[in-house]
Amino acid sequence: MKLNFKSIASIALSSAVVTAGLVALPANAATKNLTVETVFQLTSTDPARSFEQTGNMINRALYETLVTYKGGDASTPVPGIASKWKVNAGATEFTFTIDPKAKFADGTKVTSADVVFSLNRLKNVKGNPSSLMNGITVAAPNAKTVVLTTEKATPQVLAIVTSPALGILNSKVAKANGASDAADAATADKALEFLKSKSIGSGPYVLKSFNLTTEVVLEKNTKYWGASMAGYDKIIVRNVPVNVQRLNVIKGTSSIAVDLSPDQASGVGSKVNVVTGKASNVFFFYLSQNSEFSPATKFTSDPKCVEAARYGINYNKIVRYAGFGAIQAPGIIPSFFSGALKKKAAIKQDTARAKAAFDACGIKDTPVSIGYWGDGGAVNGLNFGSLAALVDEDLRAIGFKTKLVGAPIAVSLPLYRDNKEEMGLWLWGPDWPDSTNYTESFSPGTKVGLRMGWLAGQDSVITDLQTKAATATDPKKRAALFRSWQKEMNKRSPLIPLVQPAAILVANKSVVGVQDHPIWKVNLTELK
Repeated sequence: MKLNFKSIASIALSSAVVTAGLVALPANAATKNLTVETVFQLTSTDPARSFEQTGNMINRALYETLVTYKGGDASTPVPGIASKWKVNAGATEFTFTIDPKAKFADGTKVTSADVVFSLNRLKNVKGNPSSLMNGITVAAPNAKTVVLTTEKATPQVLAIVTSPALGILNSKVAKANGASDAADAATADKALEFLKSKSIGSGPYVLKSFNLTTEVVLEKNTKYWGASMAGYDKIIVRNVPVNVQRLNVIKGTSSIAVDLSPDQASGVGSKVNVVTGKASNVFFFYLSQNSEFSPATKFTSDPKCVEAARYGINYNKIVRYAGFGAIQAPGIIPSFFSGALKKKAAIKQDTARAKAAFDACGIKDTPVSIGYWGDGGAVNGLNFGSLAALVDEDLRAIGFKTKLVGAPIAVSLPLYRDNKEEMGLWLWGPDWPDSTNYTESFSPGTKVGLRMGWLAGQDSVITDLQTKAATATDPKKRAALFRSWQKEMNKRSPLIPLVQPAAILVANKSVVGVQDHPIWKVNLTELK
C-alpha cells in the first residue's frame, strides 16, 4: 500500500494537534476497558529486570519513579514520588524530597527506605537495567529525603531516574517475598516470579495477570494517591502481529495499535486517529569484534571487513522500505537528541570502496551469519527479517557469503547480548532520554560495545570522547562532543547505523491523550 498526498497530509499532523482533536466517549459509555496491541518486547514486570519497550510501558503504570515526564516530553522532569529536588553546582549530588501523600497500592506510605532498597536492589540484582545505577550511590538521611551522589559530574542523573527500571517497590512486601538489595542480590534475590504475579508499586494501576506470550492485564489502583486517577478500569496489553493490529484497530476491537508502519497506517479510515513523529529507535548493523568466537569473526573483527560492510549497504533502499517519515540514521543518536548529526554526515554507499575493502579483509568464501529477531519481530512497523534481507542482499553483492539466522526473541536476544553472533541487526531505544545513553552504551567496553565484542581499551579516541561527554555540563560543549563521538564512531567502530523510522500510533477516537514517548512508548496512565 502506498501513501497518497491526502494520507500523507493526515499522517503528518503533529502529536499535539492530533491528540487535541480526540473525542471522548459520552459520560454514560459502557466500556471502561482499554486494549493496547503491540508486538511484545517483554521479559517480566520486575522493574530491576525489565528493560524492553513493552516492559517500560507496563511498569510506568505500576511503579512510580522519583521524577518522571508528562505527555511526549522527555526533557523536563516533573514530580513523581518526589515532590521537589535540587542539584548541586557540580552535578554530583541530587537531593529528593518524598511527597508526604505518596503511598503504595496497599495503602502503605512510601518512605526513603523504600527508595534506597529499590535502587540498591536494581544495582545489585545485576539484571539488564542494572547499569543505570553505575557510579550512583543512594542514601536516606531521613524518612522523607533521598540523596543520589556520583563521584564525577553526571548531569544526566535526573533523566536516568525517570526510567521505569528505577520504579519504587514496597520494600517490606518485596523482602517478605524473596527480594534482596544486598551485594549478592544477583543470586540471593528470589522475587522474580512473585513480581510476575503481583505488583507492589504506587502507580495508578496494579498488575492483575501476566503472560509473557499473550497478554498482561492491569486494573485501576483504587487507593491511588496522586491527583490524576486512572482513566480506565482495566488495561489489556496484548501481544499481536502487526497486520492483525491494523485490522483490529480499524474494526474497533482494540483501542490502540502500537507498531504500524506508514503504509499500514494509511487508509485506516475515519474511525481512528493517527499520531506520528520521529521514533526514538535506531536500527543498526554490527560485525563481531570477538576474533576468537568463530572462523568468520577472525575476519569480521578486521577493520577492513567493517569498512566493506559500511560502504556496501544501500541506505537509500532501506529508507524506502521504512516508508514515509523515516530517515537514514546519520549516527546512532536520534535526530531530536543533543548532538544528533545532520543528514550530510550520513554514511553514503560506495560499492567500489566496499569491494576493495572486502578483498583486503581476506574473508573470501568464509560463511558468515547474520543474527536478528526472526519470528516476525517488528518495531515501528519494520520487520527485522525484511531489514536483514536487504542488508544481506547488499553484502552478497560485494562478496560476503552471508546466511540469515533469525530466531524467536527468546533465543536471538540472549545470543546478541552475550556476543554470540557473527553479524547482527538490532535496534536501540534510549534507556534514558539523554545522549549520554549512547556514548555510555556503544563505546568500547560498554553494554552494546561488549555485545559487539568491542572491549575496553580497544579504541582510545572513542573512549576519550566518551569520557569527556560524560562529565560535560555546558549544553553547547556537550552537543559538540556528541557530534564528534558519532563521527569517529562512523569511521572506527564496528557499528553501522541504518535507519530511524517514523513513530506511529493508531488509536480509536474515543481515547484521549495518545502521545509517543521515547522511553515508555505510550503513557497508559494519561489515557482517558
